[in-house]
Amino acid sequence: MAFVEEERLLRFKHANGMFPIRAIDQCLKIGGLELGDIGRFVYGWDGDRYADAGPDGMEAFYRRLNEMHPPNVSTTAWQRRNLSWFRTDSLERRLHDQLVRFFGVGRGELPPLVCFPHHETHAAASFFLSPFEEALVLIVDGSGDSDCTSVWHGSGSALEPLLRLELPHSLGWFYAAMTEYLGFAAYDGEYKVMGLAAFGRENREVRGRLSEVVQPGPRGFDYIVDPRFIHSGDHSYSNRFTDELVEHLGIAPRLGERPLEAIHEDVAFETQRLLEETTLRLLAHYRRETGIDHLVIGGGVGLNVKMNSRFHRADLFKGVEAFPIPSDSGLGIGAAVGLHVKETGRRPRPLGHVYWGPSYTDDEIEIQLGSCGLSYRKCADIAGETAELLADGKVVGWFQGAMEGGPRALGGRSILADPRSVDSRDRVNSAIKFREYWRPFCPSLTEEDAARFLEKPQPSPYMILAFEATTESKTTVPGVVHIDHTMRVQTVDPFSNPRFHRLLKAFEARAGVPVLLNTSFNIKGEAIVCSPRDALRTFWSTGLDALAIGSFLIEKPQAPQATRPEEVIR
Repeated sequence: MAFVEEERLLRFKHANGMFPIRAIDQCLKIGGLELGDIGRFVYGWDGDRYADAGPDGMEAFYRRLNEMHPPNVSTTAWQRRNLSWFRTDSLERRLHDQLVRFFGVGRGELPPLVCFPHHETHAAASFFLSPFEEALVLIVDGSGDSDCTSVWHGSGSALEPLLRLELPHSLGWFYAAMTEYLGFAAYDGEYKVMGLAAFGRENREVRGRLSEVVQPGPRGFDYIVDPRFIHSGDHSYSNRFTDELVEHLGIAPRLGERPLEAIHEDVAFETQRLLEETTLRLLAHYRRETGIDHLVIGGGVGLNVKMNSRFHRADLFKGVEAFPIPSDSGLGIGAAVGLHVKETGRRPRPLGHVYWGPSYTDDEIEIQLGSCGLSYRKCADIAGETAELLADGKVVGWFQGAMEGGPRALGGRSILADPRSVDSRDRVNSAIKFREYWRPFCPSLTEEDAARFLEKPQPSPYMILAFEATTESKTTVPGVVHIDHTMRVQTVDPFSNPRFHRLLKAFEARAGVPVLLNTSFNIKGEAIVCSPRDALRTFWSTGLDALAIGSFLIEKPQAPQATRPEEVIR
């Protein structure tokens, strides 16, 4: 019924450490519900296991882990914090305190809290909302409870675990470690490593050394992560990797403002390659063992578009789907879906779209425009008039309908530009996004025209798969083709977002291609805009030429071209 992340309402990216009380309130409003209508709150961590003092509890698991792999001080503190934070009684106390203060209700009126195991939560969202009746389910993240990687057999309304790999054997931790090694923030900059990998080259020396960090496991198809490099030992440079990894690689970590060099591109390339080869080996085994020919993907590492696309290109499966909000941001969906299926035995309908956030009527938007004293005009055909501006080389903010869930802009809160030349792409970067040279801009295109632009196309409405670009793409829309000749796309059908589909067709009528460069409506370091006020603030503080908001169009009288900061130029 509704989904919104706290960061969009707070305007604080990721909203780290913030209780999502505004998101709870907003979801109730979107659903037309009162707090008293809610039967249960569901949380995607196994709170009972954190409270369990027996041999199956998390405290005993951490004890066994520490005996095998002595932790550093920060790891011990992290474990203690988890044992306190994720206990069911601790979670329930915080939830009730927030609800009482915000809604002014008595404790006796509050719904109970139910906890759901972390990886099962990811698996429930990924499989039960997929279009497949049967599928392998791959969950890969940093860690959730004790798990890091799990493989499930999804069939009908059942999920059966086939494999569980526990800490310290975490591909998510490995990738986070290499993210910080390359100078980016873990759990935020992994997508930068993925983009940088396309610029790298095969480096046999780096590959050989990384192959000792992540190795094939005792069963051949699985893997182990050597904790000496990630988990156990001195951490002078980062809590994510040890000093021994630095010595082992023989490459100084990139710290501070040190410029990127060719070796960093190669390290990114080999890091990405190792992730893909490790997960593909795992999947190939279970594909052979089970005969199941469909795959769904979840967990935070499921945001790795290049990994997902490798599965698609490998021809192991007839169909590959990734849940569009695979990280912990999507746990609220997975926990509710998982509990629903467990209690009723029925799956919900497959996911049709992710436009579940706040929306605003033209009346509400016009009140905001009027209160700001802005000059604007109402358009009978906002798609057609916006297409004219885009075909004329303008960069446009597009604020329409309900906000999309997840980290990708999908035509609800987007910045759009003409993809037919790299000049538009560079202008978006210089005037608005200030992104690094290696990060691609992505296209939205009409689903019915996908075969013109993509090799081996399939519907990809969530911008979480990449495809090889066709020759037509490389010649007609080079602004959205990455250096490795791939395109991370959103295919748009006329049903889930009809106004955005009309815009793409209107642009095709003027420019010859039903494709637009589409990036998120925000500036670097900020959350994607949510409300009309957010959109107006971002519009006036960047080099955007126009804002199409509801049926209204605002154009700046003059929009001088910004120059790209010298340090961003490659």
